[in-house]
Amino acid sequence: MELREMLRIGIKNLVLHKLRTLLTMLGVIFGVAAVISMMSIGEGARRAAIEQIKLLGTNNVRVKPIEKTAEQEESEEPTNSPGLTYQDARAFAERVPHVLTVSPIKFVEEGVFVGGNAPQGVKVVGVGEDYDRLTNSNPSSGRFISYLDMRRAARVCVLGSEVKRELFGVADASDKFVKIGEVSFRVVGVMGAKNFQDNKTSVIKVRNINRDIYIPVTTALKRFTDADYPNRVEEIAVQVDEPEQVIPASVVMKRILERTHYGVADYEVIIPDELLAQSQRTQRIFNIVMGSIAALSLLVGGIGIMNIMLASVTERTKEIGIRRALGASERDIMGQFLNETVIIAVIGGVIGIAVGGAMALAINLFAHWDTVVSPVSVLVSFGISGTVGVVFGLYPAQQAARKDPIVALRFE
Repeated sequence: MELREMLRIGIKNLVLHKLRTLLTMLGVIFGVAAVISMMSIGEGARRAAIEQIKLLGTNNVRVKPIEKTAEQEESEEPTNSPGLTYQDARAFAERVPHVLTVSPIKFVEEGVFVGGNAPQGVKVVGVGEDYDRLTNSNPSSGRFISYLDMRRAARVCVLGSEVKRELFGVADASDKFVKIGEVSFRVVGVMGAKNFQDNKTSVIKVRNINRDIYIPVTTALKRFTDADYPNRVEEIAVQVDEPEQVIPASVVMKRILERTHYGVADYEVIIPDELLAQSQRTQRIFNIVMGSIAALSLLVGGIGIMNIMLASVTERTKEIGIRRALGASERDIMGQFLNETVIIAVIGGVIGIAVGGAMALAINLFAHWDTVVSPVSVLVSFGISGTVGVVFGLYPAQQAARKDPIVALRFE
């Protein structure tokens, strides 16, 4: 029997029992849809983590103070540690090998105003003159903070792209003034827009730098610092010349901090590559768990196909006997029934891919998780559905092919 004839007969038999065929497909449809949607979440999280690592920099190291609750601060005994300071950043620049640039970071908790306009969610950040290089960012107009601005503790600022649009619209912001707290700052540049996605599935969290306003860190320490901690900063960003030097540089930085903080571990050294590895490990566990659930769905779907096809073999015993009497071989009978199971699985797989894509879109819209349906996930799902058809259709097809034609003809 030719393949074309097998397909025609198989499709005809399936069409004759539309409801049964649809119910048989449901297990495959839901299983494939689960595979597609879960893989889309994993791929979306992976890409978002990579984008966030690019913002942090693969050859960068970040040092932050360890955040403590009020209860922890009250229960701990006073220490001689000055906390993370501007002097720590200077020590890194002078004593850590392979360092290209160091930028202390000071967050300023003050409102931003231009006339009566006071945008929300804006972060004022005091940084060093090389912070743009460190974050691989460039001004789209004007310039960034200069060494001279740092020396003079100048009242100048550089706007993030979103902040500029909210404060000045499409007008040129150069040499305009922005009020931060009670102090006026002259705008000297506007940063180019950076792609930012607030991905809930990632363990790596970065702020939206498009809503930053940058001022010289010396100005921030001079005008907006706490009188009790005049040199304290919230973060130190360090860039080394090669990614291979990140670990050795972080070891030296820890030794320096151990001495300057008198052995008090009130800081943490963060390496972006390690965060990416942690994110990938977490995502791998998530993929394994959700993939197992999807595999169980496909297993149930495959068992359903086998059950229906075994019933179909019994139901069509006389048909099998007639075909064998007319010259059909065991191979022809086996091919016919196997062909029907593969058709069910493949059509179910195609529908499942469409349903999975719709589920991924729904997850993105309602849960606000990044989802990406990649060609690999489509191919894997389609291959799985075809495999399910072959594996679970093989036994019923063999049972049909092995029936004795004389006994089959007498079957009622």
